[in-house]
Amino acid sequence: MILNKNNLKILILGTLIGGIISSLVKWGSEVNMPPRMQGDISPPAAHIDAWLGPLGFHSNSLDYIYQGHTISGAVTLYHWLFSFAFVFIYILISAYWPKIRMAYGALYGLIITVVMHGFLIPALGFRNPIYANGEKGWLWNLNSAELWSEIIGHIYWAVSIEICLVFVLALAAKPIRGYWT
Repeated sequence: MILNKNNLKILILGTLIGGIISSLVKWGSEVNMPPRMQGDISPPAAHIDAWLGPLGFHSNSLDYIYQGHTISGAVTLYHWLFSFAFVFIYILISAYWPKIRMAYGALYGLIITVVMHGFLIPALGFRNPIYANGEKGWLWNLNSAELWSEIIGHIYWAVSIEICLVFVLALAAKPIRGYWT
C-alpha cells in the first residue's frame, strides 16, 4: 500500500520537513527544561564515545563556539539524525496503524519516552545518572525533573511531527487519516 508514488512522496517530504522541525522543537524543549543535572553525561554523548571513540571521533569532536557558548555539534547532529529516523517510522506506522496519531501524536511521544529512555538506553548501559547512586537510569530510577523533561519534550516533539504530517497531507490533498490513497 505505501509503495506507490504519491505515498512515497508523502513519506519522504514528511520525513524531511518533520525531521527538521521536530529536531528543533526537541532541542528547544531541553533548553527550557534540561533533562540532566549539571555534569551528568548525556546518553547521545555516551553513545558517540562508545561507538565511534575507537575510530577517533568523540562527542566533542564537532564542538563549536557560538556567542561564547560551547555547542556540542556531534550530540546535536546525533539528535537530528535520530529525529529524522523516528519521524520516518512515525509516518510509516501511521499509514498502517492510524491510532499511533492519537492525541495529535502525543501517544507516540509517550511510547518513545518509555521505550528509549525508560528501557533501551539504560539496557545498553548509556544512562547512569549521577544522582542515582550507581543505579542504572531505568524509568523508575529517574528523578522527577528528568522524567518530566523527557515526557514533555517528547510530547512536544511528537506533536510537531504530527503537525508536519498534516501539512504534507494537506499539500498532497490526501485525507488526514490512515491509508493515504
